[in-house]
Amino acid sequence: MGAFQGGLTYRQYRVKERLPQHWQARVQQGLAAHAAKPIDPDGDEERAVGWCSAQFILDTHVTLESCLYDPYLVMAMRLETLTVPPGLLKMHCEAEERKVKRELKKEALSRYERAEIRERVEAALRKRLLPSLRSFEVVWNTESGVVRFLSTNKGLNEELMELFEESFGVVLIPDYAYTIAQEPALGLSDEQLAALDAVEPTPFIDSETLYESMKG
Repeated sequence: MGAFQGGLTYRQYRVKERLPQHWQARVQQGLAAHAAKPIDPDGDEERAVGWCSAQFILDTHVTLESCLYDPYLVMAMRLETLTVPPGLLKMHCEAEERKVKRELKKEALSRYERAEIRERVEAALRKRLLPSLRSFEVVWNTESGVVRFLSTNKGLNEELMELFEESFGVVLIPDYAYTIAQEPALGLSDEQLAALDAVEPTPFIDSETLYESMKG
């Protein structure tokens, strides 16, 4: 609930393309088409992302009206995972292997028999486990094009960029000094922007000093 209360830790982006004049229909369609859906325990999917309400993680009926705080859109990306813990899977597989060996009167099982047991046990355990749910708020200023994602996790940010483009047909550009400098509001001249393109990174420690410190 960081978008409404508490501290804020986020990554900032800018929408590459300006939204068309009648953007509301596109956003509504994107929210509906990519709403979060529960993972099917009978399948093999382990991870799923989609949109949910920023107010309540189980509310996946996200409408434009419910997330519009003009000019902001506030929704959340929900991450659902369903995986069997390795330790739990190992214990249950061992128990099933012992049972099968007794039934077949065998001292050892083949690699293929053990693989079949593992697959069967994992499928059974998936049906008994509850998925893990987390959500991360997204705050989108539809006028300025600034998007803030309330997570700094690299993998989650990559998933957000993909989900955002698939949902709304626009690309998110990570916001940093160079992209901010491109904003017309800053009033940089063409010469200044050209000079910015020629800038090279400046290390804060030279390579020789770094090498010596690593040796020590």
